[in-house]
Amino acid sequence: MATDFFAMLTEDLARPIRDRLSQLDIDAEVSLAPPTRAGSGDLSFACHSLARFFRKAPQVIAEELATCFDSEPRVTQVETVSGFLNLYLDWTHVAPQILEWSRTDDGALGLSQTLKGRRILVEYSSPNTNKPLHLGHCRNIILGSTVARILKAAGGDVVRVNLVNDRGIHICKSMVAYQNFGHGATPDSSGLKSDHFIGHYYVLFDKAMNEEYLAYSQGLAEPMNKDDYFNSELSSLGSQTRKMLVDWEAGIPDVRELWSTMNAWCEAGFEETYQRMGVGFERVYHESQTYLLGKDLVAEGLDGGIFKYAANGAVVFDLETIGLNGEKAVLRADGTSVYVTQDIGTAVKRFEEYEFDQMVYVTGNEQDHHFRVLFGILESLKPNYAGKLKHLSYGMVELPDGKMKSREGTVVDADDLMDELQKAAADAGRSRWPHLTEEQLFTRAEAIAQGGLKYFLLKYAPVTTFVFDRERSISLEGETGAYCQYAYARATSMLRKLDNADVGVEPDYGVLSHEQAQAVLKAMLAFPTDVRTAALELKPSVLTKSTFELAKSFAAFYNHKDCRVIGAEPAAMAARAQLVRCARRMLGAGLELLGMVALEEM
Repeated sequence: MATDFFAMLTEDLARPIRDRLSQLDIDAEVSLAPPTRAGSGDLSFACHSLARFFRKAPQVIAEELATCFDSEPRVTQVETVSGFLNLYLDWTHVAPQILEWSRTDDGALGLSQTLKGRRILVEYSSPNTNKPLHLGHCRNIILGSTVARILKAAGGDVVRVNLVNDRGIHICKSMVAYQNFGHGATPDSSGLKSDHFIGHYYVLFDKAMNEEYLAYSQGLAEPMNKDDYFNSELSSLGSQTRKMLVDWEAGIPDVRELWSTMNAWCEAGFEETYQRMGVGFERVYHESQTYLLGKDLVAEGLDGGIFKYAANGAVVFDLETIGLNGEKAVLRADGTSVYVTQDIGTAVKRFEEYEFDQMVYVTGNEQDHHFRVLFGILESLKPNYAGKLKHLSYGMVELPDGKMKSREGTVVDADDLMDELQKAAADAGRSRWPHLTEEQLFTRAEAIAQGGLKYFLLKYAPVTTFVFDRERSISLEGETGAYCQYAYARATSMLRKLDNADVGVEPDYGVLSHEQAQAVLKAMLAFPTDVRTAALELKPSVLTKSTFELAKSFAAFYNHKDCRVIGAEPAAMAARAQLVRCARRMLGAGLELLGMVALEEM
């Protein structure tokens, strides 16, 4: 069973107000929510919207409605302030109900049927097979995989998909560099992880191209720009690369063999990184298999008047039909496809395969225009796609010294970053956990490093651009993954020491009226709603905040001198032990939804 106790509680407590209004033939929305101001009770109702029915001041209305709770055992006090009806709960009465729910109900773990019956595809990662995954990819992968988990928790039928960009001029650059400088080397012979091996040649190409361009432009008063030079016959490397692409499209066997070998190396490296990050996909597409899919759809659209021929012979889409300026080419004059052509075909293929209710594309905000155009074209071709296509746009992750550049080799490779974080966590842990073997230390440090990376990249709203802070990401203090993991480990340690000493003891739930215990119970009540909000808004930052708030309130509880569990009077110990067990269960759920390991000891 998956129910939301807070929703049921507020619905029950709103009923007396609704009944009173019904007696007066007033049909108005009544909703109780936590007050926005501290010290204003546990639940609040604004009476201002009722003024037009009562024709009285909101404060007078609040005072009249306060009597609705005279016989409600879950409410100990009703306060009226400035037109607000503030309710104070009897936590001695409510706490055992919350604990029973959080101990046994899957709704306490964030599970719901909110999106039941909806099939949702989430596309993320989408790497190029000419370089290893980097920090920017980490945000994409972690954001996409977490959104998929949250959508599934909300009852969605989720399919995780990846589109590997394995063809094009950028792939040919690595191939040309390998032909010129590889001398038959392999990842094994070089001792490099296979995707790093490929990335090495992408950087080599850019370095060689810079040297070639410098030699060309030296002494010239007005040399052509670098891109024009690359596309001219003057550039040896440019000519080789363009010929490589033509030969690939023509299916020349030795070119296809080299391409297949190098792509296989790169994708094998990707898979190692995915496994380390704990992510995967139900379906992996390749651009080499999909880039021609849209051509038939373009022909169909031409017949239907959706596309037209431009003066230069290209087939274009009039952007003014979707509120933009200009035209967008969907086929070049020579009949070859462009990037958006592939995306058109891939989207239709996916719909034919999965009949999705929503397709979520997780990409950076530099592609905002591309997806607005793509969705406009798709909805013109397939009106039934309207409202089913979503671009989850996110800001860039920057370094303290600026942006990353793949071609110049200044990116932070994902594997190197994870190694660095793991080493830092292990170095810090050697003195903290001297009893661990090196293997045990590695495992724990890896969980902290992965958790720190994921939490840091998720705690910002997707639209935010931010600077990644390595040291802060794995800190045990502040709003971090390690802080949340520590709260879970601390709860586990307390229960281990307790060793079921509370079993059979009648709990005194009155001790859970303590301010710190109330804060934990309130954080637990908020968790399911936050998971649903994170799913509906595609915003995992709501979940990171909720998990942190639970961890923070739990830390304040176990650190307070008046909330002792171990060594407390038996009845108090029994009640507090139940709170620890239930908070631990929900913390574990939050960590799992975020893709983090819940550590038993830290």
